Amino acid sequence: MSSATTWIVSKSVGADKTRESDTLAKAIGAELTDLRRRRGWSQQKLADRIGYDVSHVRQTEMGGNPSLEYLQAVATIFDVSLSEIIVSAERRINKKSAESILDH
Repeated sequence: MSSATTWIVSKSVGADKTRESDTLAKAIGAELTDLRRRRGWSQQKLADRIGYDVSHVRQTEMGGNPSLEYLQAVATIFDVSLSEIIVSAERRINKKSAESILDH
């Protein structure tokens, strides 16, 4: 009889999912996800570093409306300005809108 070993491996940081960005909140969430992934951080690690619960990080990255305090905490930890996050999110929305127009 052979005994099979089962290994449980957590998924890699950043998962394999691209965030939607058809609203400003979702686009901001996508930007925050990208910032976190570039650092190679899990949502838990980011939550620990900025003093928020991991569920708050998760909800915000999925398009929940973030508070200015939360956005400032993330901007500070990633050494970017709050305006950079907003402008990048707006570009995502504009890019998606342009792609949508071209598809029709």
